[in-house]
Amino acid sequence: MNASKWSARLERFLWSFLLACGSFALQFDPGFPERFLKSRKHVLYCIAMTMAFAVGTPSVMVWIYLYGYIGFFPTETIMVAVQLCCIYLFMIVVNVKLLLNVDSLRSSLNDLFALRNTIRQKWVCNSGPAREYAQLLIFKIVVVDVVLLVFSLVTFYMTLDHRPSKAHVAVGACFSVFRYIITAFSNLYLVGLMIAILIQELINTKLTSFIKQCDEQFHATLHDLYMMHCKTAEVEKQFMSIMNLPVLLLNCWYFLMIVTSVYYMYTSTMLEIKVQDLGVEDIVKYLNALTFFLYLCLQLYCIVAIPAQYTERSKKMCSILNTINRQCQSQRMERLLELIMLDCMRRNYSVTNYGLYEMDRTLLFGIIATVTSYVIILVQFHIQEYG
Repeated sequence: MNASKWSARLERFLWSFLLACGSFALQFDPGFPERFLKSRKHVLYCIAMTMAFAVGTPSVMVWIYLYGYIGFFPTETIMVAVQLCCIYLFMIVVNVKLLLNVDSLRSSLNDLFALRNTIRQKWVCNSGPAREYAQLLIFKIVVVDVVLLVFSLVTFYMTLDHRPSKAHVAVGACFSVFRYIITAFSNLYLVGLMIAILIQELINTKLTSFIKQCDEQFHATLHDLYMMHCKTAEVEKQFMSIMNLPVLLLNCWYFLMIVTSVYYMYTSTMLEIKVQDLGVEDIVKYLNALTFFLYLCLQLYCIVAIPAQYTERSKKMCSILNTINRQCQSQRMERLLELIMLDCMRRNYSVTNYGLYEMDRTLLFGIIATVTSYVIILVQFHIQEYG
């Protein structure tokens, strides 16, 4: 099976899962052209699911808190309670946000799919970008989202000193489902940007092929490619305006969870050392915590790194155009290239979140520093209170 079929199947799985959860009031039509359809039935279903979640989840959360998990220390128990509240608020807010913007979301996604189909059909491009897109999608949805999360859940029950009850298994499954739904929201945002990256990389690939054969026939092709680039940038801005609030909440969620998981690893390790010597067999118990920590870090890395990749691919087009300009002999082509390059340089390709910060790799260093500071504060508080 080729890359495009793998990516198409994973995309359809994501759309179907979000629709089943009542978080995505659009149905994907895999025909030609690929597009999203909105119907009254899907909107009413999503409204009903959101209301059911808003009413039914508090009782489930109380049951989880009372019977599912009590921390080793009061601070840890409080952090678990905060985690439950964040899950509830996050899912309600994001569901309502996507329902209110369902028409804009449908328009943005349909435009992205139309641009991708157009550039695939109009120009014969290298399959490398499509293969890279499929590999990234498989890594994110299959390896990070499913394998790591399931492995973390399985290792948790394997390291218990007693056989887990049905209630504990239900609690673990419930937590995993909640976490995967949140992951699906991040995938909606990431897939939109990854399609924009794919389009831009296909444009760059086509432009690169003209470096050594710049002629008059390239004039019309260059104009079409740049118009497609401008449309992609416009759709990306529109898509991000819809996803700003979900992305902000996702960043806060994964930041909180990383701090919580590090604090949990510290407290559980200190408790084990106090009770008995820490041996090799005890270290195995922390495989669950380490796996979940890796899962959280990879999620946050993807949320930040993929927008940065889009920015880099968009800016790369300027250097390709500059190379073509040096090779070109036609004055008409030189004038067109200069106009395009001037317009390209004045554009801001950075992906921002409400204009508060840019989603780039610099943000990762800031997050790492902030997480470290919060963990140090929690550890110092723990040492003062419990020794």
